[in-house]
Amino acid sequence: GVVGVVGRGERCVALRADMDALPVRENTGAKYASKFPGLMHACGHDGHTAILLGTAAVLKAMEGELGGTVKLIFQPAEEGGCGAERMVKEGVLESPKVEAIFGLHGWPGLKVGTAGTRRGPMMASVDGFRITIKGVGGHAAAPHTTVDPIVCGAALVQALQTIVSREGDPTDAAVVTVAQFNGGRTFNVIPEAAELQGTVRALNEGWRRKILAAIERMSAGIAAGHRCKVEIEYFGTTPCTENTGAMAEFVERTAREVLGAERFQWLEKPTMWGEDFAFYLQKVPGCFYALGVQPVEREGYPTLHHPEYDFTDGAVAVGIRMMSELAVRYLRG
Repeated sequence: GVVGVVGRGERCVALRADMDALPVRENTGAKYASKFPGLMHACGHDGHTAILLGTAAVLKAMEGELGGTVKLIFQPAEEGGCGAERMVKEGVLESPKVEAIFGLHGWPGLKVGTAGTRRGPMMASVDGFRITIKGVGGHAAAPHTTVDPIVCGAALVQALQTIVSREGDPTDAAVVTVAQFNGGRTFNVIPEAAELQGTVRALNEGWRRKILAAIERMSAGIAAGHRCKVEIEYFGTTPCTENTGAMAEFVERTAREVLGAERFQWLEKPTMWGEDFAFYLQKVPGCFYALGVQPVEREGYPTLHHPEYDFTDGAVAVGIRMMSELAVRYLRG
């Protein structure tokens, strides 16, 4: 990560941008498309970084008028690597101590020139899981001489889908998705092992813990029923991103005054996307907000992590204005 500091004084506010890409093959056709096959900015972090660089230039030009310190946090490894957690542990919120923090994300559902946020939960918690099922391999024509991890894995995929639908309160949003099923290398050999990978999303800690316990219970029971052994590993764990109420209202006031009263909206529902900005919010008050990237003339726009997603250039100046104003207004009280 990289941290820039503008201004001076004990009062300190932080602004954060993430700066990693994704293993997605780009299909935007843009002149500035990725030069690396299979890698692209499918979540718009290039736009986030451009905004914070522009904000740095604005704040540096008025450094003597700030009345405090602004930390500009350029953070890697948001996409599953928990880079925010690492930077917090290494002291990014200290020396001087950060009083409040703000971050943004390009939002395909909002038009360019607009912004939105929520009080409380904004984005879901994230747990990646890897379930390794171990059996006994052998000839596909003689399954009775094997312990088949593929059949066990198929049963487990089906069972995991009942956790949300049958064990949770329907009013508590959650997602359990198995996104990978890997096992075997040829058509006539039953492999020794199979692997499932997926993600869990939840909007409160209690429900999240129940889901993880259910995954372990089901995995152990189904594996035993199929004479297999099972191992579970969790990774990329990120808590729920919960905005501080007062900071969300501060973003609202700023957006209405800077962009126009009609260009801010309270987001009705949280999203099941995850964001490791949550690690900062566990330590200091702050707000994560949505910045519109959908061109005004378009009715729809590719969603995040889509091969055709592109951070609209017109949103960059809007983001710079918002971030600069948030920092200046906060330090001026």
